[in-house]
Amino acid sequence: MFAIRQKMDRLSEDYLRRFTGEFYTPIEFADKAFDYILRTVGREKYKNGKWRIWDMAAGTGNLEFMLPSSALQYCYISTLLEDDAAYCKRIFPTATVFQYDYLNDDAFLIDDIGKIPFGITPKMPKRLYNDLRDPEISWIIFINPPFATSNKNGNELGKKSKDDVSMTFIRQIMTKNGLGETSRELFSQFLYRISVEFNSKSAYLGLFSKLKYLNSNNDQKLRDKVFQYKFERGLMFSSENFHGNKGKFPVGFLVWNLGKCVPIGKQKIVLDVYNKYCEKIGTKEILTTERDSFLNRWPTREKNTSVFPALSSAIEVTKRTKDVRDRIADGFLCSLMCCGNDMQHYNYVAIFSGPQASAGSYSVTPNNFERSMILHAVRKLAKPSWDNDRDQFYQPFNEKISALFTSDCVVWSCFAPSNNTVSMKNVEYQGKVYQIENKMFPFLLKRVKTWPCGLSDFKLQIQTANEDRFMALWLQNHELSPEAENVLEKAECLYRCIFANLGQIRWLDYKIGLWDIGWWQVKAAAKDIDEAKPLFIDLKYSMDALGNKILPLLPTMGFIPPSVQPLD
Repeated sequence: MFAIRQKMDRLSEDYLRRFTGEFYTPIEFADKAFDYILRTVGREKYKNGKWRIWDMAAGTGNLEFMLPSSALQYCYISTLLEDDAAYCKRIFPTATVFQYDYLNDDAFLIDDIGKIPFGITPKMPKRLYNDLRDPEISWIIFINPPFATSNKNGNELGKKSKDDVSMTFIRQIMTKNGLGETSRELFSQFLYRISVEFNSKSAYLGLFSKLKYLNSNNDQKLRDKVFQYKFERGLMFSSENFHGNKGKFPVGFLVWNLGKCVPIGKQKIVLDVYNKYCEKIGTKEILTTERDSFLNRWPTREKNTSVFPALSSAIEVTKRTKDVRDRIADGFLCSLMCCGNDMQHYNYVAIFSGPQASAGSYSVTPNNFERSMILHAVRKLAKPSWDNDRDQFYQPFNEKISALFTSDCVVWSCFAPSNNTVSMKNVEYQGKVYQIENKMFPFLLKRVKTWPCGLSDFKLQIQTANEDRFMALWLQNHELSPEAENVLEKAECLYRCIFANLGQIRWLDYKIGLWDIGWWQVKAAAKDIDEAKPLFIDLKYSMDALGNKILPLLPTMGFIPPSVQPLD
């Protein structure tokens, strides 16, 4: 009778927690995850009295709801808040439940090789303390650790800092041991203490998490110095399955053997992919190649040597006074903003005619032009989805890229929505006046001089101009595919229309003052000219065709990981 009542209580509590939004990990995925653990350690093995389960970030115990009652007597449930601990004690009376701050309490146990300072008693239950030191005990760590990261620039940029959240004793230990940026993340702090506390023990870690610890740049030191364990099996599903979560990124549950040391970069990690109904729909390989192979490191970055107006948008000079990146390299053509190296940063990849005022951009010059345009096209054509959101971009398998692939990427980048190039005259910056030429203007002067022009000033500029822009010369001297040729043909029709109707548009609003107007200005002007609108649509169709030609080549060339492989 008590068992039936207990199950009814758990069902009613589950309903209440779902109703109030308190239930975080979807119960069906928690159940599936524990099944993956049992498939790894053995379905009956953990019941022999020599295994322990510990969830050190239990919250209100959502992961433990699906544990069989026979396992709860061997289960440690610890949580940060006293109210949550009291709740779990009522729901899981046979488990050992206690309030415990895993990132602060008893930190000396791992900082001083397990020695207890004189007169100090560990806060953890004595039974747990003894079990951790019993070589006969094996462990299952079943956990969904929290995510929060301190903001090192928060104070100076006016953002709310999270230092009060992640400045823990474990973070101090990690910083002392040279773990850098990754020490700011609560998730990494949990992994660090688990790695030290269960070192040389028979233990398996079943971990709900984002996937960035497997391949992100910031977590490289964590992988190199701490987290080197054998991957056993795992699954992934969309974050949309978490109640109240508006993001769309992969959540993984991976089982790691903490008793076997294997660098992550030397393992093949393939996860089962599940849909929102907890049905397996395919598999996906998570590439873990180290950051030296990241695509962002492929173009050579030239040394910046001179000041140039720093832009906060296509045509606006920044008003920032701190941390302004206003330097360009010799031979500057444009600036390529390429923050991060993953799909998550899709919206932070763009081309500008001046240095971007924030970090993550570099000068495009004749020396790195081709690789930069390929990088831009690759990162903008590969569209983010929930399953690839944390995928990194990689350098191609073969350093020798075909000439047509290169020219396709150059032409696509020339007219991409993320191309914000402009030309502007008499730009004031730090007491000097600059002329911002558009080095990415795609047409030769001899062709432009045949176009009708709606402003006499522009007509005069064009007729007296004597220097072709870099992009026009590059296109003239390289072979183009039929798809790229079609794009240029459609683009020229649009440009001719814009030039012929310059007198009809709000050209001062777009700071159009020089003949080599940029693509951003062309796009803006096209909205004001009725004749230009169908020409813009024609160009978009030809751009889509060129993009559809490039996109399927990206995984085969090694730029992006394979997508989800559906079940046969």
